Amino acid sequence: MPYGMIIVVASVALVAYFDFATDASWITKAVVSGLFIFSFASCFGWITVNSLIGLFSLVALSIFIIFYRALQQARGR
Repeated sequence: MPYGMIIVVASVALVAYFDFATDASWITKAVVSGLFIFSFASCFGWITVNSLIGLFSLVALSIFIIFYRALQQARGR
């Protein structure tokens, strides 16, 4: 399995978790989902952006979701 696919699969799982299992506001969920669609499309070359930018934005989005989950656990929710 190419290393890029590992990042894509992990980010799909994290975005699904963020959208369906957290109590974030609907605007935050919409922004995260929009950034994920943009990153996914640029990662596979469906839009004319460098695919490396899409890969880095998927990593950044995944790190944001992991930090959000850690923050929620620290607050005790």
